[in-house]
Amino acid sequence: MKAYVFYTDNILDCVEILKTSVEEINDLEIVLVKGQSEHTEDLAGATHDPQYMKLMLSRWQKLPDIIHQNLGSNILFIDADIVFNKYKKDFVKNITNYLEDNDIVTQFDTNSGMSASINMGFLGIKCNQSSLSLFSKFINIIESIKNPSTGFPQIQFNDYLKFYNQNPINFKVLPQNYGYLIENCYFYHAVGCGGNQSKINAMNSALQKFKSDSLI
Repeated sequence: MKAYVFYTDNILDCVEILKTSVEEINDLEIVLVKGQSEHTEDLAGATHDPQYMKLMLSRWQKLPDIIHQNLGSNILFIDADIVFNKYKKDFVKNITNYLEDNDIVTQFDTNSGMSASINMGFLGIKCNQSSLSLFSKFINIIESIKNPSTGFPQIQFNDYLKFYNQNPINFKVLPQNYGYLIENCYFYHAVGCGGNQSKINAMNSALQKFKSDSLI
C-alpha cells in the first residue's frame, strides 16, 4: 500500500523519522509529495497562520490527481509527523479490511471543534469514482474561501462529510489507537505539538515507547 506524504524542506527531519518507522512494516511504501513554501520559518502545527493555511490548500489540491493515478487501489494520504509501530504487523491488512466497506477511513480527532471527529492528517482512501468525486468537489469548496480562519481546511472537511455528503460516500473514523499513544497503538500522530522540534521529540519518544512496550 502506498502512503503519500506531503512535505516541505522545513520538515525533512520528521520525514526521515517517519521513513525509519515503516522499514519493517510489510507492504507499506512511503511516496513523498513535495510542496513549495515561500517562507523558511517553522510552520509546523501553526494552524492559525495564513501561510500555513495556504500551504494546506496546496496540499489538498494534489489529492485528486493522486487518486486518479491509483484508481482500483487503496492508498494512504498522511502527514509527515506520524510514526508507525513496527510491531503491529497487521496494520496494512487492517486498513485494507476497513476499506472493503468504506471509501475512506480517517483518524479520530479529540478536538470538539471537528464536527465529525476527523483528523485529516491520516486518510486511508479507496481510489474509486466516489472518492475522486468527493475530494474534487471539496477542493472546489475550499478554493472559494477567500479569508480562511484557524482550523482550515479540517473544519470544512468535517462539516462537508457530516452535513453535505451527497455522493454518498461511506467513511469510518478509526479507533483512538490509530493516532494516539495509548494501549495497542498502531501509529502515533504528533498533533498538538507546536514547532518542528517538538514534533521530532514526540515522534522519537513514541518510537521508544513502542520498543519498550514490545518487550513487556
